[in-house]
Formats: sequence, structure tokens, C-alpha cells
Amino acid sequence: MARKTTLSLIAGALAMGIAPDPVVSPVAWAKTNLIVADGPHAGHKWDDALTPYLPDILDCLAPDHPCTRVSVRKSAQTGLSQLGIVWTMFIVACAPAKAMVVFPTISSVQDFNREKLTPTIESTRCLRNKVREQRSRSAQGSTALNKRFPGGSLILTGANSSADLRSKTVKFLFCDEIDEWPFDLDGQGDPMEMADARQIAFHTTGEYKKFECSTPTIKGVSRIDASFEAGDQRYFQVPCPHCGEYQRLVFKNLMFDKVWPFNARYACAHCGSLIEHHHKRAMVQAGKWVAACPGPGRHPSFHIDALTSLLTTWDKLAEKFLSSKDDPQKLKAFVNLWLGEAWEERGEAPEWQRLFARREDYRPRSIPMGGLILTCFTDVQANGLFYETVAWGKGKASWSIDIGFLPGETADPAGPVWRALEEVYERRYVDAYGVGWTIDLMAVDSGFNTGAVYEWVRRRPKAMATKGMPGWYHPPLGTPSKQDVTFGGRKLRRGLLLWPIGTWPLKAELYAALRKDGRRDGAEEDPPGYCHFTEALHDDGYFKQLTAEHLKDREVKGRTVREWVASGDNHYHDCRIGNMALAEHLGVGRMTDDDWARLAAQRNVPPRASQGDLLAMMTPAVPAQAEDRAEPENKTMPQPAAARQPVAGPPRRRGFVNGWRG
Repeated sequence: MARKTTLSLIAGALAMGIAPDPVVSPVAWAKTNLIVADGPHAGHKWDDALTPYLPDILDCLAPDHPCTRVSVRKSAQTGLSQLGIVWTMFIVACAPAKAMVVFPTISSVQDFNREKLTPTIESTRCLRNKVREQRSRSAQGSTALNKRFPGGSLILTGANSSADLRSKTVKFLFCDEIDEWPFDLDGQGDPMEMADARQIAFHTTGEYKKFECSTPTIKGVSRIDASFEAGDQRYFQVPCPHCGEYQRLVFKNLMFDKVWPFNARYACAHCGSLIEHHHKRAMVQAGKWVAACPGPGRHPSFHIDALTSLLTTWDKLAEKFLSSKDDPQKLKAFVNLWLGEAWEERGEAPEWQRLFARREDYRPRSIPMGGLILTCFTDVQANGLFYETVAWGKGKASWSIDIGFLPGETADPAGPVWRALEEVYERRYVDAYGVGWTIDLMAVDSGFNTGAVYEWVRRRPKAMATKGMPGWYHPPLGTPSKQDVTFGGRKLRRGLLLWPIGTWPLKAELYAALRKDGRRDGAEEDPPGYCHFTEALHDDGYFKQLTAEHLKDREVKGRTVREWVASGDNHYHDCRIGNMALAEHLGVGRMTDDDWARLAAQRNVPPRASQGDLLAMMTPAVPAQAEDRAEPENKTMPQPAAARQPVAGPPRRRGFVNGWRG
């Protein structure tokens, strides 16, 4: 009898040891165990009271849910940053296996580990007891980017690192901010395809999960937008407090005043009643997910944005829109970061005829009222140099004040054509008060006859060499690289700086600016970013070149790629894009009213005139005595008339462009 009892106890113990843990959901586990490491709830257990839309997403990520892929297209201010932490920490505690977290770059995943993941592990007891310490000298110990625990490990890597993406097999894969991932990793292919290949071994069993999460960027390019649309497209719907009908909150139904305190409220799509902001919490807490495109073969995909978020307010949303609506780049960021939607670039070229018809009566090679910063960009061809000088003012207003084609062989930096460009570099442009100054910054594209460009730029302190970079994710003017070989092949200890220009986003910004209506179109005032052109551009060639590119969709390895293509000569288009990059580099779009006032005083321009107001714009742009003869005209692009030397020398300027050369 005693022997039977002993065997029964042993058998029971063994059965308990090999039996699977009781099934627990990620939500229930997180509410019971996970300590939030940062944010307003730091030090407290995770709670979904302010993010009631998260539990259903987490349920899809549970191991027993049949789906293998989950996508979330999100805005900022939604609490989604905690979702990846909850899921990966649930894996460590309750579903141990090999897992991988992929951020856009190694540095970003290091920040994630230092600021969020490690503090979460250290503050949560059950995790602290499972994840092996980094101090361990054993091969079984954790490292900063490899968290080891019984039954599995959590690898942290970047989409810019091929080593981990090519060498690991994982059951669970978390891909964060995928719209910031490169599309090609050092010529080895798409990092997303590399990451997907890490799960091939589990395809036959279907026991794997891939979680994609990101703020979207540009329509047709955005990874998360494509992933969301490939899924069942779930939107969070909330009930109207007046009629009870469920609906997705959309920005077009948000009503608000144009000035603080904005008084934002929402117009119900069903009954038309205005919903006050104080109703929002109860509405969201009673919300539910509804799939717009359910069907076989579609994975769970979710959209959430700031309209629904309880972490921000409708007034803040209105305020952000009003401060962004007149600037294409700011408006794009608003659509991405607050509405959680991909920005759709208008890729069709503006009508050049409309731009030609709205030319204005100001003299070429003069600085109209409002212009306070001068940039010049040069496009290099085998047989000559195209250039454009642009005056910039408050709100990124621009005036084309000087264009030209300098014919001649460009391979020799000492040749006549480069001496002609020297005259442009030193040219003084006269304002309405007879004061003149030279350009603040010039750039020369180095894509053709590179050595000659470097040699010419090297000797001129206000000139820089640039190189256009295709693609949607490059900044207007990026980090320069040193080019340390001279035209003659001699190596220099301190090389010339080559500045990359992110051309594609600037092209979209240019076309948005060209489509704006100003006073010439009947508007009360010229909007921010408005582009002015002189009547001296009496040939249509400049305008045809300015609008000579358009967006075109192309299939590359089964993926649609939107890229800019030229429909004809586009030299002046390139010149304007280069000038926009220079203006951004000089801070034109970031200058405050006080900054413009200081610059106006520095250049002896009355403050009121520097604003380019209506009365000022009606003032003649240049004194009659500033007129002079024109340079020889190009046969295909007549050149504007030149201006005389200024009747007074420019004031001495200190520090305006100091430091741009690095």
C-alpha cells in the first residue's frame, strides 16, 4: 500500500513537471506582472485603461491565436510603444522560444534596450529572475543585444545589420518602425525579406508570429501602409453619445476654431450632433475593432491614431494642424504622426503655363521686398553650367532673381566657363534701397566632371560641392563626407566636404509650393512658401524645365516603387531643388520673426519692408539707376537683364553662415 502511494506521488509530480503551463493571455499576464519602466505610469503595473484598443491586438499575438502575422499602422501619442515590450516580455515569461526584435538601426535598438527594455526587466520580478545577467562570464549569460532565458533568447538587432538578419532562426519576430528600414542593405537585398527568412523553418507547423508596427510615411513607398492594406484593415469604432451609432473617427469631421482655445468637437457621421471632448473617454472605452476588408488570406491589421487616443486631446490635434497646414513638410508630418496615414505625394507636374502667366513685375538681378537670404545652385553639364540665384524670405517665400547658362567646356577647372561662374559667385544683387550683397551660399553639383567641381569649390569659402541622392528618406542636406584627392590626384590631409542632397522629398515640396495660389491668382495674400517669378523670364523654357519631372510607379521585385522621372531637360528643376536644400541648411524654414528682424537690421533693411507686406510689394523693387546692360543671351533660355553695382556697399555681416563648412 505504501509502495503504491509512493509511486502515485512520483507519477503525479512527474505529470505536473511535464504538463504545459496554464494558458494565460498576454493582457492578463501584463496586468498582473509587468512594471512600466518609463512614461507617466512608470513604476506601476501595466494597465490598458487609457489604451483600451490594445488588448485585442495583444490577443492576436498570443501563441494560441491562429494568425502568423499582425500589422499595426499607427500615429504618435497612442501608447503603441508599449505593445512590443508587453509582447516580447510575455514571450520571455510564458512562451519561451527564440525571438528577435528588429529596429531600423543598431543605434536605435541600443537606445530601446537601454531606455525601455532593460529597465522593464529589472523592475519586473518574474523577468528579473528569468533573464540571465549580463555580468555572467558563462556563454549562457546575456549580453546587451542578446537576452538569454530558460527555453529561449531575445536577439536585438537593426535592419542595417546583415549579420543577425542572415544567421538566426526565430519563432517570434517583432519588426518596429519598418517604414524607416532601408529597402536594400549594402547591395544584399531587402532586410525585410532577410528577416522573413528567419522563420522559414516554422512554416510547415504554422507556429510562428511576425509583428509589424510603424508610423507610415509616403503612399506607395510605406511598408506599413502596404502591410495594413494587405490585412483585414481593422479600425477602432466608437459609439456616438447622442445616437449610439458606432463609427471611426476621421479628421474631416473634427470641427474647431482657428484660434486658441480651438473648442474642438466632433460631428457625428450618423446624426450630425456635435460631440464634446469630455465624451471622448467613455466613447473610446466602449469602442470595438471592426474589419473593413475581412476575408480568407487576410491577416489581422490595425489602424489607430490620435483622434481616438486618450493620451492627447482634440484641441491639440487642431492646434497641430493649424500650425502645419501652410507648410508641405509640416503637413506631411501631421498626416503621418497625428493621423497615422501615409502621405500621398502629388506626382503630376504643375502646369508651366500657369506659372508663366503669373509672373510679376520685379527687375531681374534685384532683391524684391521681403528677400533677405541669397542662395545659388549650379548644375554641371559637359558643355556648360546652368545656375539659378534665389532670394528667400519669411515663411520660405522665394524669388527667382537670376538664371543663366554659361557655355563652355567644364572639364578644366581653370577654363573660361568656371571664370564666368566666378562672376556669378561675386555678383552683387541690389535691393530696393540701393544696397547690394553677394550670395550667402553657393553649391555646385558634382555628378559630372567631379574633379573640376572639387577644385573650383575648394578655393571659395561660400561654395560647397553637392551630390543628389535619390530615395524618400534622405534629409534635404545630409552629413558631408570628406573627399581628400585633388583634381591632379594629390591626397590632402584635410579633404573637401561633399554634401548629399535628398532630392526626392524636396521635389514633392517644390511642386506643392508651385501649386499655391497667391495675390496674382486672386488670393488676399501670398501664402507661406509661395514662389515668385520675374516677367523678365520672357521665354517658356525655364518653366518647362522647372516642371519637367513627375512621379512614376515601377515594379521592382514584386514591390511597387514610386520614383521621379524626367520628361525633358530638367536643369533648372535641379537648380531649384539645390537652392531649396541650401535654404534649409541656412535655417530659412526655422527662423523666427525675431531672427528675420535681426537679419533685416544687419542688412540695413527697414523691419516692415523685410516682411514683404502688401504696401511694400507695391513699392518699385530697384532704383532706376541700378539698371544695366544684359549679358549675352542663350539661344534657348533668354537671360534676364543684369543689375548695376549697388549704389552703396553692403553692411559687414558676421556669423550668418559661419560653421556650415564643418
